[in-house]
Amino acid sequence: MKQKIILIGMKACGKTTVGKFLAKKLKIQIYEVDQEIENKHQKLKKEKLTFREIFKKYGKDYFRNLETSVLENLAEKLKNRSYILSCGGGTVLSENNQKIIRKMGTIIFLNTDKKILLDRIAKDGIPTFFPDQDDPARSLNILMKERLPVYKKLANIIINIKNETLKEIVNKILEGIYEN
Repeated sequence: MKQKIILIGMKACGKTTVGKFLAKKLKIQIYEVDQEIENKHQKLKKEKLTFREIFKKYGKDYFRNLETSVLENLAEKLKNRSYILSCGGGTVLSENNQKIIRKMGTIIFLNTDKKILLDRIAKDGIPTFFPDQDDPARSLNILMKERLPVYKKLANIIINIKNETLKEIVNKILEGIYEN
């Protein structure tokens, strides 16, 4: 049976870390939307930038269009394979992206505790898309209010994360997949 797992959630919720661990355990490939955006941008513009730099330099519209294009390409390329897809925090905000992702596999929302998110985000530096650069907690609240309903509506499985270990989180995901 093909495993097709899509991880969604807020920035810093653990999608990449959990995805890599899960991919290793299931012996399947992981794809990261942000990495794929960087690769596609480099091909288009002959310029190597991180996804954050692409967003900052070219703006939200360019970034989101690139993101949709990447999702469409991955959906086609991966349709006959097992995989894990780690989405960017804002990937699922577009209706078009939601339609693509729904067809790709089992969607798992990593619903990570707000304090954990804030600590991780503060450690890595406040992202440019945060509405209030001087108040990360306020920014996170604004973004969570906008995004959580979308994540919850889209998810087939919701994994609530407080202080679990990586292994415990992956086990919760596997239990959720096999129960569905």
